[in-house]
Amino acid sequence: MSGQQISADRLSSLPDDILIHILSFLPTKQSIIASILSKRWIHLWRSVQVLNFLDTKVNNQQDNYRFNQFINTNFLSPEASAASGSIHTFFLGIHYDHSKLDKHDRQISLTYINNWIKHVVECNNVQYLSLHLPLSYRFASTIISSRTLVVLKLQTIYMDEVSPSRFPSLKTLHLNDILFNKNSDFMLFLDGCPVLENLEISFIYIKSINQSDFEHFESSSSLTKLNKAYIEGCGCHFPMKLLSYLEFLHIQLSKDIYTTDVYDFPTFHNLTHLVLQCDWDIVVQVLQHCPKLQNFELYQNLLDRRKNDEENWADSDFVPDCLSLNLTTCTIRDFAFADLQSHIMLAGFILKNARVHSIINYIGWKPPDVGWTKLNTDVSYVAELWGVVEGLKYVWRMGFRQVELNVDSVAVVQVIREGRTHSAMGYSLVKKIQVLCH
Repeated sequence: MSGQQISADRLSSLPDDILIHILSFLPTKQSIIASILSKRWIHLWRSVQVLNFLDTKVNNQQDNYRFNQFINTNFLSPEASAASGSIHTFFLGIHYDHSKLDKHDRQISLTYINNWIKHVVECNNVQYLSLHLPLSYRFASTIISSRTLVVLKLQTIYMDEVSPSRFPSLKTLHLNDILFNKNSDFMLFLDGCPVLENLEISFIYIKSINQSDFEHFESSSSLTKLNKAYIEGCGCHFPMKLLSYLEFLHIQLSKDIYTTDVYDFPTFHNLTHLVLQCDWDIVVQVLQHCPKLQNFELYQNLLDRRKNDEENWADSDFVPDCLSLNLTTCTIRDFAFADLQSHIMLAGFILKNARVHSIINYIGWKPPDVGWTKLNTDVSYVAELWGVVEGLKYVWRMGFRQVELNVDSVAVVQVIREGRTHSAMGYSLVKKIQVLCH
């Protein structure tokens, strides 16, 4: 008996429930193919409560026809519905090659997608729905109003129609690359999630901005159960009041996301962990609204630079409560050396006024635009050596006694250790590194 037969026999000796559970981790097509292992497996895939069609590639008209027929025959026909169990989880991710499909084929496919989603939601107690669809797909929220849905993840979708939907059980919502017609549609969608606990927003776009919609929503609604949020690339104003109950917040603050002054932010009474991407000048203002903050991570915001702002925030007479009472860890990442002075001021301010004994710094050095080509033609690692030198200069200026130097390039590590290089500029930089390390 071959090894493959022995493995198949061992699996077949397991109870059906365990086999079905194993199949639930496979893409649906693979779980169907697995039925050839044994006669006993032939119908097991129909009892799997997970439909997984992520990363489905449709490259031509024939692929499109086969995929549509496969779904319709195996999952939407009356016979298939009668034979199958209830669907708990539905993953659908389709990548179309639009150059190989005409408008008629695309329209038929989009109609099918609507039917599939509607069938899964209406005919089952689905709890997990993940859709990654082409932006040409116009999504109507009316088709997924669900009392049972707990997790909803949407990616690259045009929310064409949004009505007062209700998701009374939804606890996790991820919106990635989503286009709404107007900002009130975005707010209306969130308003239908009263028990939401985990919110992830990554690149939301609004076709028509109307500030009054947000003002009305901010004054009338709140997500009182929300305790964790990740917000990045939000191309619209966001009612910060909705985040006031959070315990964990990762947010990219830019001029697009908030309409009022930072001083008018709500107080985040429960927030203990903040990951902030913003400009230096508003950091302490934000911290003022986080009295219980324990862990703070800062990324410099390179998307919304304010070069002319005066940095008068480091006033020793004003110290946010979180610094003097609760803050225990602070991490600063990816600052530019052009802002080295601002970084030194902020780090010194935190060390002086907080209970933290050290600040972890991750230096995101980027080469200057002018002269970069000439610099890099010498040898490929010269730029990295220059970055190490500038980083060590920063450590020296900050007065740190210990530094952990992480270098990705094996060539750079070897040059630093051996002190030998064929480049005059590289040799000069290595000598500077050796001096700074002693």
